[in-house]
Amino acid sequence: SKAAAIRYLESLRVELRGTGVRVATVCPGYIATPMTARNPYPMPFIITADDFARRFARALDAGRDYAVIPWQMGIVAKLLAILPNAAFDAAFARAGRKPRKA
Repeated sequence: SKAAAIRYLESLRVELRGTGVRVATVCPGYIATPMTARNPYPMPFIITADDFARRFARALDAGRDYAVIPWQMGIVAKLLAILPNAAFDAAFARAGRKPRKA
């Protein structure tokens, strides 16, 4: 899962600090691709792959070890994280779902 990958990269960054190996965690939001074009639900702050690549390179060049691209998705994630479970569940019960194959 994405959450597991983020935690792994955070621990790896700490473990490798001072070794010359730099670990950066970059969390992409929605990127306009043929796959996301089929999504039946809204994708806030969607960006093109080229725009994402430019922002990604800028984050690395700036020496950032953690970046959410676009930054607005980071704000959304933080707000969702502080919602009580009942409010979170109610909000997402109405959200569109991605079709899944059995």
